[in-house]
Amino acid sequence: MVGTRMDAYLRYDKPQMKSLPGDKYSTCDYKYILKVPDNYHLEYDGHYYSVLYTYRGQPAIIKATPTEILICDRNNRFICKHKRSYKDFPKYITDDSHMKPEHLYYKEVNARDGAYYRRWASAFGECTEELIDQVLRSAKHEEQAYNSCAGILHSCKGIPHGVVEEASRKCIEMHACKYSYFKRVLGNVVNNIDSENGRTLPSHENIRGKDFYK
Repeated sequence: MVGTRMDAYLRYDKPQMKSLPGDKYSTCDYKYILKVPDNYHLEYDGHYYSVLYTYRGQPAIIKATPTEILICDRNNRFICKHKRSYKDFPKYITDDSHMKPEHLYYKEVNARDGAYYRRWASAFGECTEELIDQVLRSAKHEEQAYNSCAGILHSCKGIPHGVVEEASRKCIEMHACKYSYFKRVLGNVVNNIDSENGRTLPSHENIRGKDFYK
């Protein structure tokens, strides 16, 4: 080969070289977990990071960088990630979407106060807000009514606001502002509406009967 090593470098090597990464080099520590615990939190460096509860009992892999905690399944497929914590508290880093529905429910109950439930109820209307207010005021200590408030409002999920308002109004009129009574009244109101909608439609030339499709 004619020329110096520098000539060869400039001719063959340099054109193939790429620029260095713009980010700083980051180390990654691996930790293999034989079995995800029942509380679906994996320990790393004194902190506990959540994974979807359906992975309980399965192996998992933690990949820890200085800034992130990545969790993969036994086949190294990505499951989730958390921002790595260096604080003394909290020790448990939990993504609410990883929790079992009943665990999330109790977390919501314990983390929210009367003002929260009143605001939630006001989204349905004045009667529902008044119902929740009476439930809260009926308890010797307001905190004792949080379970009832959460139960009432969760039972309204997916139900038209007008229906919820009607059930709330009936409870207020009967002086029976309790979760068990509200749930029964709400069911009756929904059933009555379904019955009315299921009645035979009046005869009309523009309405096709079942025989039309035979």
